Parts: sequence; structure tokens; C-alpha cells
Amino acid sequence: MHAFTFFDTESAWDEHLHEAYRRIDPKVQPHHRLGSKRIFAAAALDVTVTDDGQISCDAIRSWTEHDHGDEEAVVSGLFDHLRARTDRVAVGYGSIAADVPLLLAAAMEHGIVLPSQFIERRSFSRGALHPHTDVGLVLKGGGKTWHHLAEVVLRLGLPVDLLNTKARVDFPSTAEQWQDVRAHVQLDAALVGIVTLAWLRTQGQACLQPTTMMISVLDWVRRNGHMTDSMVNIIAASCSTLISQVGGAYREAA
Repeated sequence: MHAFTFFDTESAWDEHLHEAYRRIDPKVQPHHRLGSKRIFAAAALDVTVTDDGQISCDAIRSWTEHDHGDEEAVVSGLFDHLRARTDRVAVGYGSIAADVPLLLAAAMEHGIVLPSQFIERRSFSRGALHPHTDVGLVLKGGGKTWHHLAEVVLRLGLPVDLLNTKARVDFPSTAEQWQDVRAHVQLDAALVGIVTLAWLRTQGQACLQPTTMMISVLDWVRRNGHMTDSMVNIIAASCSTLISQVGGAYREAA
């Protein structure tokens, strides 16, 4: 059995930090330094998979500045969630390069103790699951090419309509935009899960049919996540497309 918490964060540029750093290095360009960003939203999806391919989506949570107050509250919420689930592997996509440095900077600034999944360890292997696993790095392996998350899920067969807002998330300014962000970050956590479970199948560690797995995860998030009406409709349409693909495959096999 494998127990996971798939997570994602959203961050925005802090102009005060950027301008302060420019006093040290006037040549630095806007939006070029990761250290000048702050996390404003995060999400976590708990999934359990048995060796024979049974998927259980156990919980989905999200935290935003709009609902919880500030970066400290968002990061603390995610960390508390992980701290209560030490038996689960925390999985992100590109998290070693993007999410974790910002989470660590926030923890240092606000005096937050890291969950055990993010405590630094000396040993590391790209091909194995660790308490914190960056599945993007796992897919990269020893090569030079980083795949974007959207590229991978498109390759798996997800409809492009589900990913139209994937490229960029701006800092929200209205309550409606905050709802969009909450739905977006929860969907991203689900996409991290889909990629990880597809990879897990390639390793022979779970008997998962990729398309059926994607339908199960997406439909559960549609019904149990904090989705906007438009996102619910997009996910429902995507699941219908995937179901048609499964039906077509069965007809061809027959």
C-alpha cells in the first residue's frame, strides 16, 4: 500500500522585498529572484493506493491568504496537515526548485518548525520515493530536460480545456478571484497526484489503469473539492471525454 499527500503552492512577487534587494544589486531585474516571492495559497490531496490498484481519495484541503490571513497561516496550515500524516509521502512537482525553497524561507521568517517530510536528509536518489518526493525530478532523472506538469498530463490524455489556466496565476484582488485560485491550486494538487500514480504504475508498484485512475481522482476532486461552478463543469466534461476513451478502447479490444 502507498499513502501520499500531493501538494502544490501558489506564490507572488513581493515588491517590497524586490526593491530592498535592488538596493544591494541595482542590476537585478523584476521578477527574477525566487527569494522575492511569497506563498499566498496551498493545497494538499491525500490519496491511498493498494498494490492491486484500488484508489482511495481520503481528504483535500487548501489554505489561502483570503481565508486564513497571511503567508504564515497558509504555510502553517500546510505544515500542520503534513505533520499529522507522517506516514504519507509528500509529493510535489518541481517542488525542490520552487515550492520547498519558498516554504523553507517562510518557515525561517515566521519561526515555523518543518514537518518531518521536509527535514533535510543527506541521502537522495532520483528513482525512489522519499518522505518528500519531487516527481518532476524523478521524471527528469539524470537528463537535462524538465517537463512542465501540463506537458506530462497532456501526454497522459487529459483534455487541454482542463489546463487553459495552468500557465499563470496572478495575485487575486477580488473574492471571486480568490475562489478561482482555491480551485486552481486544488486541481494542481490533483494533477501532481495523477502524474505520480501514472509513474507508480510504470515501476510495477501498483496495478493502475491510467485513464481509469485519472477519472477516479478528477471526479472525486470535482465532488469533494472547493471547485467553482466553471471548474466543476470543465472537470465533468474532461471526465466524460476520458470515459469515452475508455469505452472506445474496450470496443476496439472486443
